[in-house]
Amino acid sequence: MALRQAHAGPMSTQKNTPIQALRESLQAREQQLRRELEAAQIEQEQQAQDAEDLPREPDANQTHEVSDREVRHAELLRDQQELQAVRAALQRIADGSYGECVNCGKAIAVERLKANPAAMRCIACQTQAEAKA
Repeated sequence: MALRQAHAGPMSTQKNTPIQALRESLQAREQQLRRELEAAQIEQEQQAQDAEDLPREPDANQTHEVSDREVRHAELLRDQQELQAVRAALQRIADGSYGECVNCGKAIAVERLKANPAAMRCIACQTQAEAKA
């Protein structure tokens, strides 16, 4: 059974319900991730432009810069994946399936959703999915 608001549909304006609080948390995280990704894209474009202006000479800091770029790239990918998960959770709220495990269909514990509002699996199914990965 999906987590649902009492006496209201998914798009209710009720406040202080678990689903509303989780929706607001997801929406805030979505906005934060969008801002971070936009800033990262601007930074990458600026760095690419700056790199074109520099002479192609070996630099003692080159290895460090490559490592920094790899870390930033990994962070960017992580943020993009999290944004997709957040948007998927918001879609599940909209369609009424939020709080329902996508694997087994059982309810996801409210405590788990509070800790990770974008969770799409119950803890048992998530553990199995991680073991297979």
